[in-house]
Amino acid sequence: MAEESRIGVVSDTHDRILPDLREALAGVDEILHCGDLCHTDVLDELEAIAPVLAVHGNMDERELVDRLPAERLVERGEIRIAMIHGHRQGRARVDDFVEKYRVIAPALVLFGHTHETVSRVWDETHYFNPGTAGGVGADPTCGLLEVRGGEFSIEHVDLEG
Repeated sequence: MAEESRIGVVSDTHDRILPDLREALAGVDEILHCGDLCHTDVLDELEAIAPVLAVHGNMDERELVDRLPAERLVERGEIRIAMIHGHRQGRARVDDFVEKYRVIAPALVLFGHTHETVSRVWDETHYFNPGTAGGVGADPTCGLLEVRGGEFSIEHVDLEG
């Protein structure tokens, strides 16, 4: 991965690839998906936009659960990123992740499951939930991550349902 990259951050698509999501992800170098794609067709559709690195969620079909890990630790530029869906971690809130990730001290923890957008820094680690890209039970959202060497910025993007 290049030292500078633009990365789509997605979770909880639940079988729905909204046209606005395609537009928001146009031109990204890759997509990091935090689970609940639900079916492999969704992964295939996202891979037509950009390469996808994903973890499985609690609603994913058996084929995805067998194919994708429950969590990942990746590096982009000089940024260490932890990815997890969160369904096995308490209520999948920032407080539930702090102890788990304190030892490895990633710069960024990406998670999903709650369908709620979160962007919070705790002990120098940024915790980010992109919300539900499928718009299930909440307004649809995703995230855009810009990595430049050892620095990054991340923001939520509102989508039309």
